[in-house]
Amino acid sequence: MITDGLNPFTVLLFLGAVLAAATLIVLYIVARVTKREPFARITLRVLLGGVGLYLLLFLGASVFSHSRVLAVGEEKHICEIDCHLAYAVAATKSESLPNGLVRHTVTVKVRFDEQTISSRRPRDATLTPNSRYVALVDDMGHRYAGSTDGLKRKLIPGEAYTTDIVFEVPADAKDLRLVLRNNDPETAFIIGHENSLLHGKTTFALLKSS
Repeated sequence: MITDGLNPFTVLLFLGAVLAAATLIVLYIVARVTKREPFARITLRVLLGGVGLYLLLFLGASVFSHSRVLAVGEEKHICEIDCHLAYAVAATKSESLPNGLVRHTVTVKVRFDEQTISSRRPRDATLTPNSRYVALVDDMGHRYAGSTDGLKRKLIPGEAYTTDIVFEVPADAKDLRLVLRNNDPETAFIIGHENSLLHGKTTFALLKSS
């Protein structure tokens, strides 16, 4: 299974790190105000050591990751903590416009993978996806964003649908790929998530239109 890298363990690690850092900062400030310098030094060292360890794990996960391009029909799972939504490119249609742009309509299949839900989650409970970002990216790294309105539909386990996403791209843009990812800002700070600094990205190849 190809995922965006989010999992309960790394989420809990991130939340624990934030809580621990906030607690240590408060203790450090209190120790300085009350002039308990030895305790303040210990608190600061623990804080800096914890931050350093998290950064080491964060950068290590990114450096050893790699980018991949998924073939047409191949799924990428985006994690919603206790379940996954699977995305795949189903079709592509292109149309030249009078202004020199090309309108690309990408049909994306969205599926609520019932094999990934928590055992505690009711089988008839709906899921509203988290924030999403979609764009086409060319071989020069230029991005052309699209609307995520069609990706906001609620789903129950096992349900699937297709939606068309429209992009207008310069005619000379080459080797276009689809970027479809989680757009929650906190994911940029989670170890092993594709949104984190220097981490490899998973994109989708487009079906060649005739």
